[in-house]
Amino acid sequence: MNMNFLSDHSYNFKTIGRFAAGNFSLKRTISLLEFKNLYSHCIQKDLEKIMHFGICTYGSRGDTQPYIALALGLKSRGHVITLFANENFSGMITCYNIDFCPLPGDMEEVVHSPEVLGILRSGNMIRFLRELQKVGRKFQPAANAAMLKGASGVDVLVASPLAMIWVYSIAEKLGKKWAVVQLSLPTVPTREFPFAGLSFFDFSLYNIFTYKLIHSIYWKLNKKDVNGHRALLGLPALKTPIQKKMNAQKILNLYALSPSLISRPDDWPDEVQLTGFFAISQSQRIAGGNEEPDAKLIEWLAAGAPPIYIGFGSIPIPDTDRFSGILHELLDNTNERIIFCQGWSELPDLPRHENLFAVKAINHEWLFPRCKAAVIHGGIGTLAAVLHAKIPAIVVSIFGDQPIWGKFIQQKDLGVHIPFKKLTTKKLLDAIEISQMAQVKHNANIMGEKLQNEDGVTTGVEMLEKYFGTLSQPAQLT
Repeated sequence: MNMNFLSDHSYNFKTIGRFAAGNFSLKRTISLLEFKNLYSHCIQKDLEKIMHFGICTYGSRGDTQPYIALALGLKSRGHVITLFANENFSGMITCYNIDFCPLPGDMEEVVHSPEVLGILRSGNMIRFLRELQKVGRKFQPAANAAMLKGASGVDVLVASPLAMIWVYSIAEKLGKKWAVVQLSLPTVPTREFPFAGLSFFDFSLYNIFTYKLIHSIYWKLNKKDVNGHRALLGLPALKTPIQKKMNAQKILNLYALSPSLISRPDDWPDEVQLTGFFAISQSQRIAGGNEEPDAKLIEWLAAGAPPIYIGFGSIPIPDTDRFSGILHELLDNTNERIIFCQGWSELPDLPRHENLFAVKAINHEWLFPRCKAAVIHGGIGTLAAVLHAKIPAIVVSIFGDQPIWGKFIQQKDLGVHIPFKKLTTKKLLDAIEISQMAQVKHNANIMGEKLQNEDGVTTGVEMLEKYFGTLSQPAQLT
């Protein structure tokens, strides 16, 4: 039998798979054995670069969607992904063909419980956060057990801020390498600026102190729960804060924030980096069949001037009666067209008006470029989408890091900040007027241009691949 391939055959190995050996053609006679050896070498070399990532997150939609973007970026490089997230996000994750490990707890149900809603409406944000933590503790043991079981089958782990304190111990128990990907407000000490929530002064000693204080408070709030979890895992109790342990171990700590918004401090260690924002691309959304625009919405948008978007995402509006009154006055006394995104808010008295279009959820990346401005709560994911769309932001902050981002937007002349508790019809009208000033619109356009030139997902994926390196044993693809 003739065991040779004739010289007029060309074999492009890239068509067989994603080979580390690259793309080449054979224009000479080779033996079948040589071909088999080359093929086997390429397959093995490529498999050694494939990793099974376990991405662990917990919380609201804003705590989940950026990690879907990261998962899709890793999948596009040939990696295998399991995404651990709250059970109520099953449909949002699986529509992208991402393996999903559900974690007990539906945060939408939690924030709509009578206790949490009552505290939210009272305006006491400290009590609100404590109640969320209290409710979260009911689900956490089961969630940790699910993460531990699922993580045993992956090669490496990536944790969100809310999952970080649990993944630290799970990774230690299983002997897995891990990294952190954060979405907001850097907490890594630097002399260049203070922690954003404590920016009363700005000099090196004070700046370092603010981060130590935040780490101390964080550890005090979580130490008991963390060490209880470690006891269940058969691990010794931690005596020093997790952040200090992470620094000593040089755990990769990525912030999915734009360097156009925050400059990376020179005194950060090499393992702490900015990537740019994580977003699901329009082509990925179309492929996933996720959140197709309503035909009636498309018709409504085409029938008039660009509208103002209003939405508070996964945070229920604290005072629905007051907000409904403001919305009524805005529609009755102006010609502004408004698209209201309900999100996790419940407004029983939503006005019926030709200039109002209401939706439960919407693809921000598709909608915002069709709007003139956006009134938002100030969550970093929504804010990133607003800035990327080159439109001004009106941040009506409720709690957490939202007031910080609101002040940042106002200082950068990219929009206006109004704390929700101070919101009135007049203040909102004034903010809309300011948002349409030429300088603000110009600044928003410049910022959008910068963000559109960034690719946070690709940067993050490349940093994760470099950090985790080549595995000695390839992942088992099942």
